[in-house]
Amino acid sequence: MIAITTFAGGTSFLGALIARKRNFSEQQILFFTAFGAGILMAAAIFEMVIEAETSLGITFTTLAFLAGAIIFTLADIIAEKKGGGAGILLGIGLDSIPESLAMGASIAAAGPALALAILIGIQNVPEGIASYREMMTGKTAFNNNPRKALTAIGVVSIIPIFLGLVGLYYMQGMDDVIAVILALSAGGIFYMLYYDMIPKAHKERKWLPTFGAVLGFIIGFAIVRTIGG
Repeated sequence: MIAITTFAGGTSFLGALIARKRNFSEQQILFFTAFGAGILMAAAIFEMVIEAETSLGITFTTLAFLAGAIIFTLADIIAEKKGGGAGILLGIGLDSIPESLAMGASIAAAGPALALAILIGIQNVPEGIASYREMMTGKTAFNNNPRKALTAIGVVSIIPIFLGLVGLYYMQGMDDVIAVILALSAGGIFYMLYYDMIPKAHKERKWLPTFGAVLGFIIGFAIVRTIGG
């Protein structure tokens, strides 16, 4: 399980390393962002909401989902007020929290943790690419300093590992709590998708990012059905 959480967290750093070595075009960055959004949408629907509903029922799952969206809305407002490098870093960390919580909860429930970790790991690669690009442009604390940007992304990559271990060692048998975390996480992910990732990916209204989102969702669904059962 430690290997699973390490994989899921480490791929964002891998994406940052790739972005440092290769100068991707704006269209390619938008495609990667949309692809990651499609992956996350599949994970939230098929691995989180449906899983939570089996334990909580439709009413409590809906309430927890809404609460997750509200919590991450407030957190995102704080990140925006920070601005600059601190705001970018806080925003990246917030992006990692809901999916990492869901993975840790899934591990504790002996659920489809492998499928969820693969989805998160795949999604974190384009997220790392886009985050590195954002850190290296504009007036931020990371501007033109690859070492600072890579270090920051590497630190944030520890979040999935830590939360996965919390789920593994401290949440065994807490089925209702785990279900609530899954629903909260799904709400937070949907907030991020529609507030940040999807608008950013489609800001130029090109067909390529749209196809990237479709491709990401299809691949995510296929992984859930073949590995997660």
